[in-house]
Amino acid sequence: MSVVRAGISGIMLPTVFPSLDHALPILWERVRPLPIRAAHRDFIRICIGPGGGDGIARCLARGGLWSVTLYVGELTSWTAHPITITTHRP
Repeated sequence: MSVVRAGISGIMLPTVFPSLDHALPILWERVRPLPIRAAHRDFIRICIGPGGGDGIARCLARGGLWSVTLYVGELTSWTAHPITITTHRP
């Protein structure tokens, strides 16, 4: 059984979770209130939001790593925050 380590650079320190199902709601709660453009928010919600995670699980099963960059702010003034999820043997 693998544990999951997930974090958002500059927003949430990498944290170890017992499973992807435990990590995704925490990540989504950290992302949800941030000022993110609507289309980008929709993409992130599909990835880590409620009902998401199937694609991430497939990536983790193949290579043990999934990552995407979260862009917070307005179109001309934003900061990049990679969201990274990895699997580890306990």
